[in-house]
Amino acid sequence: MKQKQYLVGFCRSNMQVFQSAGLPDLKPNRSFTTSMKTEITQELLKYNSSFSTEEIEYGLTFFEQKEFAAKSLVSQAGEISNYLFYAESSITRCYYLDSDGQEQTLWMKPEQTFITEYKSFVNRDKSQFSLQFYEDTQVLMISRKNLLHLFQESKNWALFGVHLTERVHITLIDVFTNLLANDATRNYQYIEYMFPRFLQVAPLKDIASMLQISQVSLSRIRAGNQLKK
Repeated sequence: MKQKQYLVGFCRSNMQVFQSAGLPDLKPNRSFTTSMKTEITQELLKYNSSFSTEEIEYGLTFFEQKEFAAKSLVSQAGEISNYLFYAESSITRCYYLDSDGQEQTLWMKPEQTFITEYKSFVNRDKSQFSLQFYEDTQVLMISRKNLLHLFQESKNWALFGVHLTERVHITLIDVFTNLLANDATRNYQYIEYMFPRFLQVAPLKDIASMLQISQVSLSRIRAGNQLKK
């Protein structure tokens, strides 16, 4: 409990640093659809089941809904990532350009999860990575300024921020543990079992890049899996 209180206090104390940059745009925005509202409410409750209906309703007034076409870049390398996104129906890819100018996929996230380029979002540095939606999708998004405002105004929104940070760290540990402990075949099987839509939607070159293998090696792994079935 003390650790949680400390983390909430840490979040709130850091929010004060940003007040000098100007207050967030507090104009309410309720233009998003009922289905999107229901989905993001359910997702928010996964992070903090203590949210009241009123707290969620208040927080959602700071989100806006936009439509993005397939292959849209929502955050680009060389720019600061200013938004936290929630994509209704698209897998998201994070990638960078290597020294040869080739795209290398760092990670993918399924639909209906919160995503951003966290290092840039937190540190306010220009990002090294780009975020791309594979599919047409409706998106709920909130600016960093407005999110910090919610953290300062509401204990439960601050706890959401703590739990989101915890989830990101746990996911990173799981990803690196799998990459280091397993070979490419096992990692592919893990994706096939946990995130089958990645294999249906993402180009094979992106899957191969994420697994840090060649497309030829990936084709062999896929062929071996098909034979076992």
